[in-house]
Amino acid sequence: MGLILVHMNASMPTPIFGTSSNGQFSCATDTQHALRDLRTKRKGQPVFVLGHVLARKGKEGTFEVFNDRLAIVKFSDGGVIGYDPQELLLPTDIDDKGTAYFEIRPCRLCEQLFPLTAEECEAAEEPSRCPECRRA
Repeated sequence: MGLILVHMNASMPTPIFGTSSNGQFSCATDTQHALRDLRTKRKGQPVFVLGHVLARKGKEGTFEVFNDRLAIVKFSDGGVIGYDPQELLLPTDIDDKGTAYFEIRPCRLCEQLFPLTAEECEAAEEPSRCPECRRA
């Protein structure tokens, strides 16, 4: 996928699909590791970027909206970029002040990055393989 920059324009409203401002932000679970895994995405959801823009890879941002099939992510410096939701990992935990914590590990077999769940993070031995490799 090539570089995709998204510019917001107040005179042209951005279409919003599958987003919700209700409920709590989501953390990684056994079945939900990336933003694509969430049925309903919430504006402001903290995410960890794996994506295609090298300057933003490994950075934290917040999910804003869907525009077509792209998840629009906003960064603390005001930058806004569209990503495939598969490129956006969920946090391991979010504290009572709303601070997101990301425990991201590389899979020993496939070398893909994946987030630990809160339970995996607290376990005596954390997993060394991503969920897909554990199922195989």
